[in-house]
Formats: sequence, C-alpha cells, structure tokens
Amino acid sequence: MLGWRPPTPPLGVERIELEQAAPRPRRTLAMWLPLVILFVLSACESRRGIVLWHAYQGTERDALMRSAATWNAEHPDQPIELVGVPYKAFADKLTSAIPGGNGPDLFIYPQDRIGDWADAGVIEPLEFWVDDARADRFSSEAVAAMSYRGSLWGLPLAVESLVLYYRTDLVTHPPRTTDELIALGPTMRRKDGYALAYSNRNLYGHAPWLFGFGGTVFDEHGALAIATPEAAAAMGFARDLVKGGVAAERTDGSMVATMFNERKAATVISGPWFVSDIASGVPWKIATLPIVSATGKPAKPFLGTEGILMSARAHDKSAAFAVMEALTSDSAAAQRAKLAGQVVPNIGVYDDPAIASDPLLSVFRAQLEQSVPMPITPAMRLVWTPYETALGEVIAGRVDPGTQLLATEREIAGYILGAHK
Repeated sequence: MLGWRPPTPPLGVERIELEQAAPRPRRTLAMWLPLVILFVLSACESRRGIVLWHAYQGTERDALMRSAATWNAEHPDQPIELVGVPYKAFADKLTSAIPGGNGPDLFIYPQDRIGDWADAGVIEPLEFWVDDARADRFSSEAVAAMSYRGSLWGLPLAVESLVLYYRTDLVTHPPRTTDELIALGPTMRRKDGYALAYSNRNLYGHAPWLFGFGGTVFDEHGALAIATPEAAAAMGFARDLVKGGVAAERTDGSMVATMFNERKAATVISGPWFVSDIASGVPWKIATLPIVSATGKPAKPFLGTEGILMSARAHDKSAAFAVMEALTSDSAAAQRAKLAGQVVPNIGVYDDPAIASDPLLSVFRAQLEQSVPMPITPAMRLVWTPYETALGEVIAGRVDPGTQLLATEREIAGYILGAHK
C-alpha cells in the first residue's frame, strides 16, 4: 500500500537500527547539527532507561518482550531496553563491557559464572533490597543457586533439571525405584534395546546417582569432597547398569534421542530440551526420577538456574532492582510458563490451575524440590573434565571407583591450588 510504514514498536522493548535519514544539503546539515546533537543528548539523558541484555529467542523472547512492554507502558520515564546478545559471545562481551562502563544495567544468565563475576566485582549483591518476603516467592533451591559467599547475586527467572521420560508403549507406569528400573532390563534386552538411556559419562547426567547415593562435589564448607564412599557407590552403580545390560556403555545426547525414538530405550533421563528431540508419533510421558533402592533416597539431579543479575556499574541501582522485581514477579513468571513453557521458580505460580495441570510443568516443579543447586564456585569449572574421565574409566570396568576417585580428587585439588597462585 502506497505510503504504508511499519508500525513503531513499544518504546524501549527492543533495540533497533534507526532508519538512515535522506541526504540533505551540507550547508543545512552543518547549520542544524549542533542543535540536533544537543537535543538528542538532552532527550537521551532525560529518558534514559534500564538496559537489559539477554540471549532469549523464540517464545522465551516473546514472553520477555511482553513483560517489558507492560513495564514500559506503566513507567514511560524509566523504560526497559532489551538488547539481544548471542549466547556464545555473551559472557566474554559482558566481562569486558561492564568494567569499562559500557555494559548493561541488568542481564539474564545462568548461575554458573556468578562466582567469577562476584569475585571480580562485576555484579552487585542484592541483600540490601531482598528481604525474606521477597525471597520466599521463590523455591529455596533456586535462591540457593543465586547465592555465593553469603550474598544473593540475582533473582531467579527459570530453572531446569533432569527428569525421567518414558515410552508408554514400552512401560505401563514409570519406575519409582531403581530396582524397578533395573527390572525392565531383561525385557528390553530381548527386544535389542535398553531399559535406560542417559549421558552416563557426563557428570551432569551422572549427578542423580551421585546425590541419590549421598555423594557430594564440595562439602558444606566449600572444600572439594568427591572421594567419598557414597560417590564410589554411585560410580559403581553406573558401571553396574552397563554391566547388567540396563544401559548402553556409551551414550550422548543425540544417541539417547535416537534410541528413544527407535524403541531402543524404554526410559530416558534428560531435561526440558529433550522434548524437541522426540519424534512425532512417539507416545511418551515424564515423571520425577526414581528412588535409589540402595539408599532409599531420591535420585537428585543438578538444578540449573537462570537469573537476572545487576551490573555493579548500573546507572540507577534502585530503578534496576525495581525492574528485576517486576520481571521475576508471579504474574511475569506465569506469562513465561504459559507462553514459553518455561519452568519458573515462583512457588505461587503453580497454584494457577492452567499451570498446575500442565503435564510437563507439574513434573518439573515436583523435581525442583528434589534437586541440588549447581555449584557456582569458580573451582567447579576445574571439576568437570577430570571427573568425567574418571567416570568413563569406571564404567568401562578398567578401574576401581574408590581408587579412581582418590586419584581424581588429588588431580582436581592440584588444579585448584594452581588457579589460586
């Protein structure tokens, strides 16, 4: 249609490129340029809002934009400006931008870099603003995931953990104990399949057994504590699942999906991302992870938590916190859960019948209470690779779990010591 122009987006909802102005005579531009600059700078100063970086895409981005638009309509003098940043570049870009005063006021990121950023003074502690009433809106596990060295560093926005997927054409009801899971093995082996598929050589995938047997990574004082009898028992259990034909010896994410889709695995341990890997027509449901029969304790996965964090260089910290609180409110969380299927940490949201009856969200909510927050100490990054190497050696039957864990703990302790020199 002649003369049609795209509608103007709500102010501050998303950073966009401004149209290039049509060429004008140089003499006119030179005449007006000082006034234009003065006007623009004055307007920017008076209307400066809260800049928030995120890496959301798809429906998660849509839900975030809706919440931002609601805020902007109610607070036109303090708008939120959302800036999308590719996830792979996010951490490095943030770490270099904030100290120089060029970063955002707020940003959304998983909890795993909180320790580094807190130690480096990149992010702002929040206990000045967060009292018990505010913290109690969230699950205690999610709050713990945002905490480091006695301070709270972010407000939780979303959580994720592993759960049990099962094919309803192979399993009539989900196994509630590991003994029941193991009992599926002989039947599935006769069908040239396995009772269980999971990333068994990955510490994240192994975590349910580690914590279900009572093992740890760090103790309550933050000291490395992986060489324990409980951790050895968990590794032995992972080895025996393979030895007994319950699980394949080596499986990763793509192989797990293939096995489930092709009826080669009756159950799978995976996270919410696995839903998109399930082929159309496959009959499936999810359940919480089983009880470890040997201990009577629930298998507990790592809890990953994504939160909104405040830059230590935020230009208006009080206003920035108000935005944080609005975007993590129960109403905003309910919107993300319904629109994007996001598993949110807000306890009250699950009183909403539409959310409580959702077959996926309700199970992830239940698993949230039986999970272990991922350690956010910088030392955790030194644990993954050596631990997974040890796990692979044990599963392959080449080493004793206890002996291997002692050697691995010494190896990791050396790395940690070296990192502090």
